[in-house]
Amino acid sequence: MARWAFCVGMGLLISRLGAARYATDRLDYAGIRSTRVVDREGRMLFEVRGGRGTYQRPVALADVSRFAVLATLAGEDAAFRRHVGVDPLAIARALWLDAKERTMSYGGSTITQQLAKNLAPEPRTLGGKLREAWAAYELECTLTKDEILEQYLNRADYGRGATGIEAAALRYFGKAARELTLAEAALLAILPRAPSLYDPVKHPERATKRRAHVLGLMEKRGWVSTEDAKAAAAEPLHFVVPPRPLRAPHVLDLVASRGLIPRGAAAVRLTIDVELQESLERRVRSHLELLEEAGVDQAGIVIIEPFTGDVLAMVGSRRYGEVEVAGSVNATTALRAPGSTLKPFVYAVALEDGAHPATPVLDAPIHFRGYYPRSLGDHYFGAVALRDALGSSLNIPAVRVADTVGIERVAALLHDAGLGHLNLAASPGLSLALGGTSVPLVELTNAYATLARGGEYLPWRIVAGVPTASPHRVLTRETAFLLTDALADPGARELEFGLETPLDLPFPVAAKTGTSQAYTDNVAVGYTPEFAIGVWVGNFDGRPLKGLLAMRGAAPLFREAMLRAHRGRPSRAFAVPPGVVKLEVCAEDGLLPGPGCVRRRLEWVAIRNLDRIQRADPAATRGASMLSGALSREGRVAPGVTITVPRAGSRFVIDPLLDPNRQRLALRAEVGGSGPVRVRWLVDGGSLGEARVDEAAHWTLTPGRHRIRVEAVEDAAACDEIELEVEG
Repeated sequence: MARWAFCVGMGLLISRLGAARYATDRLDYAGIRSTRVVDREGRMLFEVRGGRGTYQRPVALADVSRFAVLATLAGEDAAFRRHVGVDPLAIARALWLDAKERTMSYGGSTITQQLAKNLAPEPRTLGGKLREAWAAYELECTLTKDEILEQYLNRADYGRGATGIEAAALRYFGKAARELTLAEAALLAILPRAPSLYDPVKHPERATKRRAHVLGLMEKRGWVSTEDAKAAAAEPLHFVVPPRPLRAPHVLDLVASRGLIPRGAAAVRLTIDVELQESLERRVRSHLELLEEAGVDQAGIVIIEPFTGDVLAMVGSRRYGEVEVAGSVNATTALRAPGSTLKPFVYAVALEDGAHPATPVLDAPIHFRGYYPRSLGDHYFGAVALRDALGSSLNIPAVRVADTVGIERVAALLHDAGLGHLNLAASPGLSLALGGTSVPLVELTNAYATLARGGEYLPWRIVAGVPTASPHRVLTRETAFLLTDALADPGARELEFGLETPLDLPFPVAAKTGTSQAYTDNVAVGYTPEFAIGVWVGNFDGRPLKGLLAMRGAAPLFREAMLRAHRGRPSRAFAVPPGVVKLEVCAEDGLLPGPGCVRRRLEWVAIRNLDRIQRADPAATRGASMLSGALSREGRVAPGVTITVPRAGSRFVIDPLLDPNRQRLALRAEVGGSGPVRVRWLVDGGSLGEARVDEAAHWTLTPGRHRIRVEAVEDAAACDEIELEVEG
């Protein structure tokens, strides 16, 4: 009797009331819509479930198969186009069936009522039914029939995590709703009534029978032909369930953990290039196979586009989800030791203060108030150009320069360049110059992107279109270029790494490697005008690598990443800013050459610093013994021999904590013109032996003042001498 009272009451109510309006803010899909996370080209990376814990993609009614619309109407509400939200005949029929079968299974709800219930569920009571019917009437007064049908199809539960016809079509058949065939559409149309009961995977016979019933209703109403209905009913159930993608998983973890996927957004476009990303993921795995004997488990790569700050690739490990090697850890955001990759920023402060790449810096043993920096191979080169000290990653010169300019200024520059994890509240130690800290690879790479941008810092981003802070300058364009030119110079790496390294590419690349002192981390970072790339190789548990240097561990992977990033793109040279000029300087002191300058070199110099390299006393050079031309016995000018390392007047200190027998000084010379090929080295008159002129001779440091002499084997008149001092 309650249902009859409901029917009569609603009829009287509707007849007495005029038009009503439904709250349209309830019709928005944001609360249920799943979010597609796509790469920069729109390629799917992942789909985040909507507010109901299901997948839902709103679709216009015009983009739904005609068969799906007709099958839904046939199975759920054939009188949809004629009623005003409530169908009294359908309710009467439902009451008669309930009474006949002694159940409460038949509700007689219209599609509009089902939509109202979906939008705002009501309890199964008389009051709840009345409110639901009233809401249906409001919907009819507010929306057109097509709009109601569209809302219904987008909100219906189709089971198996699919809300809405579009998600259902993709879930069961791997196609869009507009592509559904008659048989497929009829099958989906039966699911909203009871998704679990008619689940075609669990209950195929029941689903097939119900589908045939709906097809029969469509045939009866003349919506499909008898032949088409029979053919569709006989069609076997066939599902194409596409796997849901999980591409660039470390990136997805990052954006999710930072709250960068707004709930209800239709799509979030990331800056990632997923094809480049997956290419590098494969390359990481193959590279680690080559390093297996060195005890290396993991690697990471990050690629940033300098002039946008966009992250194009972020490979966090060799394979996401590998539990035994913590594969879900993201190497690009984890704190790791950067090694020598911080050295460019040490020299940046000196360049800002007026130095230039030919400014000599001293590579010799020293200690600083209890801190004893050491060279990588326990050998020293004496006075070297800043360019060569940086390119060859010499430790002692970097620490000396940091001590001179102030390590606090170096730390401040690193912080301004985006290394936000540096603790500036604590006084930084000189070990910072050699990487004595921990930083995320993505921040380190973006700091190098700052150099690629000509000294302007721009925050990195991983969500496309999200505005970032305005760039701000942390270095002058001149300093950024001088560093870039030195880091891109293969000759500057020769002292320590030789003439051929993995950092030599077919196009200009400014790059630096770093190996942590405990051999736990290999890092290679660098840039071109188009890309900044950082590579880390190591183990997440901190196990040291077996003597593996970054030039063999991280650098080859860096090289491959650079080649793949530039594939199909023309290479560009680094632009020379107007504030620098290339001119000839004296190699011994970095000043403009005077009459007695023997060795000269062309070098870039900031125009603003030209007054700093003027020579106060043009005659104040090392003297006649340094002249490139010495008179031979025949009275002709013979090619001269010049000691290049160490510098005359150098002072060395023997480190009491090191083995004295291992504290050796590398002696180097060069010849002018087509001079002698072999030279003889003497210390205080005693011979060290012969060597090629392009090879270093090594002398074990001994306390006292010493005279170093080099002479051509073919002609002893071609010679050079210097004096130096060693403290014991």
